[in-house]
Amino acid sequence: MNANAIEMLIPMVVSVGFFSLIGWIVFVFVDGRRRREQLKALTEFHGKFLEKMSSTTEFGAFLETDGGKQFLKVLSVEGPGAKTRIVQGTERGILCLTIGLALLLLGWAFHDLRDGFIIIGAIVTACGVGNLLSCGASFGLSKTLGLIGSDDDPGRR
Repeated sequence: MNANAIEMLIPMVVSVGFFSLIGWIVFVFVDGRRRREQLKALTEFHGKFLEKMSSTTEFGAFLETDGGKQFLKVLSVEGPGAKTRIVQGTERGILCLTIGLALLLLGWAFHDLRDGFIIIGAIVTACGVGNLLSCGASFGLSKTLGLIGSDDDPGRR
């Protein structure tokens, strides 16, 4: 790879990395603020709702209803289920694999920038393949442990 090609590649990689970093930082701050406001509103609502209950028997009767069960479900803190995490990981794996293969094709097409595209493409492709293998292993373990795949699973269509 000649010096001119490296001089062209470095600003391109640095600028894409810089703008990606800025975009990620903005996303993290905006998403954190949204979650904080959502949690604050939900906490205020639940606090006011619980103040309206006059006795424990009234509250117990409320918890026996469908609305009460839904109320308790909202109060529980659960992350995404195994299916959701596996699907999201598979999406990331396919995306990385596609981008990595595209970079490898660009390295094949542009002879001056071949080494840079091939190195970056190989790394991104390896990340995609690793993510897909990880999702496959997670799927197998989840089925073995009974986290997914049962016939009575309501999320299954």
